[in-house]
Amino acid sequence: MRNLVYLLLWSTMVVLNADDPKKHSLFFDPLEISFSLTFWLTAWFEHAIVLTRYLSRQKVGWAVLGSALAIGGFIAIRYVLEQVLYWHLFGFTNYDPDVSKLAYAWDNRYYALWAIGLGLAFKIMEDWLVHHQERTALVSERNTAELAFLKSQVNPHFLFNTLNNIYSLAYTKSDDAPGAILKLSELMRYMLYDSNGQAGGTGRVPLSKEVTYLQNYVELEKLRVANANVLFSVEGNTDLFRIEPLLLVSFVENAFKHGDLTDPSQPLVLDLSVRNGRLRFDTLNKKTNRQTDAAGGIGLANVQRRLALLYPNRHTLHITNDRDSYACSLELSL
Repeated sequence: MRNLVYLLLWSTMVVLNADDPKKHSLFFDPLEISFSLTFWLTAWFEHAIVLTRYLSRQKVGWAVLGSALAIGGFIAIRYVLEQVLYWHLFGFTNYDPDVSKLAYAWDNRYYALWAIGLGLAFKIMEDWLVHHQERTALVSERNTAELAFLKSQVNPHFLFNTLNNIYSLAYTKSDDAPGAILKLSELMRYMLYDSNGQAGGTGRVPLSKEVTYLQNYVELEKLRVANANVLFSVEGNTDLFRIEPLLLVSFVENAFKHGDLTDPSQPLVLDLSVRNGRLRFDTLNKKTNRQTDAAGGIGLANVQRRLALLYPNRHTLHITNDRDSYACSLELSL
């Protein structure tokens, strides 16, 4: 790519210098061709050979020597082409044929330094682009790994408790056992496959699937929490939008874990709505005084981190922690 850029720059310079707008034609001056060729060849040598091979490896002495060689090469190549070869081929030279080599070298040092400076500028630009791409790739890989880690922190206690509850239903031959098994199967399929971009997924999932997952989660949690009172409302067309999976469940998990859901006058309220491409998810629960396990769940702190990574500057989260109640309100652009 670097070589193609220099070849393109040299070709462009030759064509632009050959263009005669008055005659609407091209006239290729041998002196223009030889000068531009020497100029861009010197810039390329400084960039690709001297700076890349030596300065990038912190061989400063070799880099200085190489730059001096590039300046000398510019002067020597131009002298051979324009003062020797052109005299024998075309009968003319750029400078007076009797000009001394020292005077010729002194006059051309100026153009050589410009070529060296341009090579240095291109090297700085190339390094910036390469380092920017590397930083972007590293940040992307880090974020991907971090998101995968956050998604993996699903509360194992929920799974164990649900299996124990289903075992109790099956042991007592309850008619609710098959439905509970089906809901757990759908929930685990969503967690293991749909949310990981498998089975045709692409990372984000239809919002309707996320809602179904939350509904199954609530129904299974209600097997664990006896007499749990939950009001779950959904408003808007959830089939039209996609969302990052497993993003909302932590708010529900937090309510079941820390809330008192047995009071019919203060049920757990889950309100999800979609309007004009914006999602709003509100939770409100009565707080409990019982001791809770601090190890389970991915935690609201991790959810906030996921939101910062997945929806930067596209979400707002407000948490109200009163004496008797706990409320979360999330808004984000889908």
